[in-house]
Amino acid sequence: MFFDILFSIFSVILVYQIFPEEVIGFIINLPLEIFVFTFIVIALFAYLDLYNYMVFLNRFRYIYRTTKGIVYVFIFYLIWLLISSSMHTQDVFSVFMLLFVFSFFVYFSRIILLPICALLLPKREIVIFAPEGSCEGIEDWLKYHTISGVKIVAISENKEEIEEYVKKGFPIVLSTFTDNWQKLIDYIYYFKRKTPVILFAPLLFGIDEVDYWAYLEGIPIIYFRWSGSSKIYLFVKKIIDFIGSIFAILIFSPFMIIAAIGIKWTSKGPILFIQKRIKKGGKAFDMLKFRSMIVSSDEEPHKEFVKKCINGEKGLNFKLINDSRVTSWGKILRKTSIDEFPQCFNVLKGELSLVGPRPPMEYEVKQYSEWHKKRLSVKQGVTGVWQIFGRARLSFAKSCFLDIYYAENRNLCLDAHLLSQTPHTIFFGKGAY
Repeated sequence: MFFDILFSIFSVILVYQIFPEEVIGFIINLPLEIFVFTFIVIALFAYLDLYNYMVFLNRFRYIYRTTKGIVYVFIFYLIWLLISSSMHTQDVFSVFMLLFVFSFFVYFSRIILLPICALLLPKREIVIFAPEGSCEGIEDWLKYHTISGVKIVAISENKEEIEEYVKKGFPIVLSTFTDNWQKLIDYIYYFKRKTPVILFAPLLFGIDEVDYWAYLEGIPIIYFRWSGSSKIYLFVKKIIDFIGSIFAILIFSPFMIIAAIGIKWTSKGPILFIQKRIKKGGKAFDMLKFRSMIVSSDEEPHKEFVKKCINGEKGLNFKLINDSRVTSWGKILRKTSIDEFPQCFNVLKGELSLVGPRPPMEYEVKQYSEWHKKRLSVKQGVTGVWQIFGRARLSFAKSCFLDIYYAENRNLCLDAHLLSQTPHTIFFGKGAY
């Protein structure tokens, strides 16, 4: 972040000092332009999670997302100049010069400067906790991944020994080869609020393409930062939920009207389907959806399917595919997730958040193991990590893990990124049935 602030300021000064106003085409307020441009850079780079250690370690994805960040910065900066009336649409020469200069400095810092700093600066000392006695793969990766910036000072399978390192402030790399989900979650939560944890667990193989993680041969390397419990974050999130739900209702109202007409036109019964769902703390509430099934459909097949999914029956993902109870119009609503739009009213009432784990059904919660209930530790939401990076592609256990990851790592940048990815997921129907 320091280099981004420095190079943002330097780029604006360099461009606007080299070229006179008659060449640029508009009069500028240099301090204001420096502030606005730097703010846009930091806000968008933070939104793209470019200050996440795990993202930095995945070099190809990091450079790709840096490129996206540069493009976003100049779109927003151009919009700012047009809105502020400080330029005419034809006077874009300075903007392209700024694009060139800033891009050069950003790529220079990402490709050359930051890796050099990682090599020259003192290494951060870490400890590997390998409860099963093996840290195969992750140890070599950390040792020979030269830009990781870490130094392994100890490897232990003894929890008491690890506790002493935790008291001394050492971050922990948890390398576990357990095939038991409850045990995996217990290992992770042993360090909650004590120290940051980097998790490497082959059990998570298959949860791919999550933007916030690094990967080693398809196995995610996950950073648990234990964030999201501050009063400021929760207050701002509440305001965003209220304002965002109002905007969403206004924006989606044409789609909701079309959905309602289609439901009445294609099948008999009410437009809305009201279902008891469970929110934070195990409390029930009435969740709104557009009806996508025939009236009085039998819930027993779905109950049995949910039970099998939660119990880990192989070959089943947590979504009943080709459900005969779904109407032809309902399939369209489900594929595009338009059936979920009425939940904006649940958000407005304060029962849901825009971003959070999906609220489960009552009969689903009855099948939960103890570790599943941790996804109910935060306010449930309309969209989240599972909806963007998993949906029906993943097993219930892996979907539940994504919800737990969000619960322990949530922040405003993560929320903003998930919200911005939601329209794309809805439009293309990725993983939806």
